[in-house]
Amino acid sequence: MMELDPLHLAKTIEARLAGDLELARTLVDHPGATIHPSLAPSSRAAAALGALRALGATLGDKIDVHHTLGEGGMGVVHLATQATLGRHVAVKTLRKGAGDEDAALRIVREAWVTGALEHPNIVPVHDVGVDASGAPVIVMKRIEGRVWSRLMRDSVEISRRFAASDALEWNLRTLASVCNAIHFAHSRGILHRDLKPDNVMIGEFGEVYVLDWGIAVSLIDDPSGRLPVASQAKEIAGTPSYMAPEMLLGDPSAYSPRTDVYLLGAILYEIFAGEPPHKGGDIHAIVTNILVSGPTFPSGFPTEARRICARALERDPAGRFESALELRLAIDEYLRHRGSRKLAHDAKRSLALLQQATLAEPGEDRKLTVANLLGECRFGYHAALSAWPENEAARNGLDRALLLVIDLELAEGSPAAAATLLREVAAPPLDVARRVSDALAARAEEDRRLRRIEGDLDPTVGSRTRALLGGVFGLLWTMTPVGAWLFSRYTHGGGASYFDITVLPALVFLVLGGVAFVWARESLTKTALNRRIALTFGLYMVGQCILSAGGWLAGIPPAQLHLVFVFTWGLTYTLLAIWTERWFALPAVTCAATFLVAAAQPHLVHVLMSLDHLAFVIVVVWVWFPKQDVARIQERRRELRARAGRWLLGTRGEEQP
Repeated sequence: MMELDPLHLAKTIEARLAGDLELARTLVDHPGATIHPSLAPSSRAAAALGALRALGATLGDKIDVHHTLGEGGMGVVHLATQATLGRHVAVKTLRKGAGDEDAALRIVREAWVTGALEHPNIVPVHDVGVDASGAPVIVMKRIEGRVWSRLMRDSVEISRRFAASDALEWNLRTLASVCNAIHFAHSRGILHRDLKPDNVMIGEFGEVYVLDWGIAVSLIDDPSGRLPVASQAKEIAGTPSYMAPEMLLGDPSAYSPRTDVYLLGAILYEIFAGEPPHKGGDIHAIVTNILVSGPTFPSGFPTEARRICARALERDPAGRFESALELRLAIDEYLRHRGSRKLAHDAKRSLALLQQATLAEPGEDRKLTVANLLGECRFGYHAALSAWPENEAARNGLDRALLLVIDLELAEGSPAAAATLLREVAAPPLDVARRVSDALAARAEEDRRLRRIEGDLDPTVGSRTRALLGGVFGLLWTMTPVGAWLFSRYTHGGGASYFDITVLPALVFLVLGGVAFVWARESLTKTALNRRIALTFGLYMVGQCILSAGGWLAGIPPAQLHLVFVFTWGLTYTLLAIWTERWFALPAVTCAATFLVAAAQPHLVHVLMSLDHLAFVIVVVWVWFPKQDVARIQERRRELRARAGRWLLGTRGEEQP
């Protein structure tokens, strides 16, 4: 059909309309009105109507008719009460003067069509019968509401009646409900052929009902004669403002579900454009508009909605959506995308504020503001992407927000935070990724350097070894002056040479120190602190040997030389207090005091030397003995006390008679 020249078809149809002035007038002057085809004679349809009358299905006793609700060309609708159920219903009958067989068949056929379509968005037909004169009586659900065409552009009324703040979304969801009804009708082989907002009723609670199935046809032959078949629909029918091109051709073979898809697309166009797609000032203009011209989209018509609408309004049915369901899914997708775009647009405001915040003066206030605004951006853009993962605006906005904060984190020296944010960026710029990588490498190197420094200064590393060696050497140093004092007191200075009491002890301790260092070299060289302590005591022992040898060679009396030893110990402890542990100030002070006392009372020098070393032993054990070992010892002592207490209590219990 669409392979023919559309202009040639337009001329053919114009010539055909020239002989039907009423039809031509409707096309030009009343393009929103429905063109009803003449009723083709059908023996089967007449037989079906006769069968209805033969049933004697009179409804007079069952229906109590009240006032008139509305009138149409052939029918009138009354409010009535269905006696058997006590409910209000709508009753459609023929108008006075329209009682011929054609009129009767028209309204009863519409009832048969509607009755065959039991769907939430199609008005239910409760019963079909005849009155006393044999005229059809249709009993339907009473619908209280307004036609969609009167609500479509009234956003205030939509908001008031249905609490819908977004009129466009409400209209699109209404159209989606219409699509559901039409898809159901197509599944039963029925084409509506007259879809428009005037033929959709919106109930008081937002219910959507597709009305006026008067020119509907069946794509499936109906042997009962109740349903008009599309193969006999050769006349022009429908509403010109919405009409599909094939509806002007009079070719029944062109009808398909895609015909109704076109009409649904025309409603979609009207939702956005504010008017139906077809218009014209004369026959030629409107026929050409329907057959030849594509829809003209006004400015402001959303791009995605334009694509959906253009496909639904394709001149060639093959280019349209395959079904009303497919169109509804496209509308649903557009609504999701529209909601996603709105979320992204709202998040864009937070992004602008975030950009301003990153330019503020550094400080806690800026950090808190940036964190809050980034959270708002993340929430908004993630919500947009959740609704529509392909939303490029949302993805780009989220990446922009993340990159702003990444730059800030790098500037503030927080590469780990920058790297965490970078993992969320969809396509990280190479220069930003390189900067983050370099900053992480630099920070890792700095952390390694700090860990080395921290490890080198960690007093717990090797503390057990230091405590052991310090305690052993301290006790030996404590005992040596006492031994020298006792030896000189009981021998009156005889039997021991100057070398024996000065040089030899220094050499012995130097050798013992060397042996101890070899034994504990792994622990004593592990950290800078241990190396400093080992080097300090090593130099101390070497210096004592040199000092002893020098005093011997210079002939300095041993007591005076030992007094110098006390002073050098004090200097050594002072250095240890400065660069290792402040508690070494205690033996340093002790050495200073004993030096002054021994200078005044030389005979006390050996006892005071032992006192100095005892103070050193106490500090070494207090400072270097591992605290966890102390805790274990204390725990062990508590266990032993508890065990002893239980043993004593048990023993006393056995002694009692």
